[in-house]
Amino acid sequence: VFLMLIFFIIMSTMAKNTLPVDLPSSNNATPNVEDGPVEIGITENNTYFFDADNPENYTFEEVVGVLESKMEESGQENLKISGDKAANYEMIFNIIALAKQKQWKPVLTYSQ
Repeated sequence: VFLMLIFFIIMSTMAKNTLPVDLPSSNNATPNVEDGPVEIGITENNTYFFDADNPENYTFEEVVGVLESKMEESGQENLKISGDKAANYEMIFNIIALAKQKQWKPVLTYSQ
């Protein structure tokens, strides 16, 4: 059995006969790249924001509706959560609980 195995391994590497394959072509040369996850941040003042360049901050009650609409628009399940190290952990856990309730996939990030 071992000799047969060696024989087939050697023969398969030596085989040069290949079948021609007619692969489909595409007129659209740009790859389909998905957008990244929806991002939410928590400030040191315990308010939420979506864009670091836009200083608009939200309370938890306000952010629920905005976050739901952003997740629905993006079609993503991933939610990137970043928080200031001075932020209250409860604010982060509220977003994680909301993500679990809505069956989103939260990803926590931090910077040093």
